[in-house]
Amino acid sequence: MPYQNEPYSIQEIPGTKHYCTCGESGNKPYCDGSHKKLNTGKSPAQVEISEAKDVFVCGCGKTGNSPFCDGSHSK
Repeated sequence: MPYQNEPYSIQEIPGTKHYCTCGESGNKPYCDGSHKKLNTGKSPAQVEISEAKDVFVCGCGKTGNSPFCDGSHSK
């Protein structure tokens, strides 16, 4: 799967977000429905962002805190 070895750093605004967990989205870190088209068996992570803030979304697919980075890419 086309992951990267670092997180996506995003200045996020409030609202419901759907982050890619399958690694196949063409709009990373957001889901574009590729998991359905490619039958990956994965679903996007739905997150409610309540206030504007910086977030670090996993880019390597190894996090234990999906969809957020926990530093697993550096281990």
